[in-house]
Amino acid sequence: MTSLDVQGAFDAAWWPAILRGLRDAECPRNLYQLTQDYFKDRRAVMFLNSKKFEKSVTKGCPQGSCCGFGYWIILYISLLNIKFTHHTKVVAFADDLVIMTKRVHPRSREYNERGTRQNLDMGKTKQASVQRTKIASHAPDKAKEDSKQRN
Repeated sequence: MTSLDVQGAFDAAWWPAILRGLRDAECPRNLYQLTQDYFKDRRAVMFLNSKKFEKSVTKGCPQGSCCGFGYWIILYISLLNIKFTHHTKVVAFADDLVIMTKRVHPRSREYNERGTRQNLDMGKTKQASVQRTKIASHAPDKAKEDSKQRN
């Protein structure tokens, strides 16, 4: 099992890739334009000691927002469409992506390459040990600790 982690996931959602994904999916024009308008002229504002600080925002989507989850699905569509053998299952939820396979598959590298093309910083691959259907851990170091505690 391999878990891919996007560094700063919701802050990293690249708007041009989201808009391209909507075009590729032949999204209705009104929804495409709504999303395009949502991304237009975004600013982050912070008040500190009665001073106002503003910064232009050019990527990202609010975590927990109604659209954030959908934007991640749009970003992951090309990754989910990679053709694997019947030995492999890919599961995505929001910014989490897991590849489960009965053996090492040479195309799993393609996920990192496609993620990079979407301008996502794919973090270190996390490996987990799976026994039957029970997952021991998502982090390699934790799996070792869990194994020691069981013995």
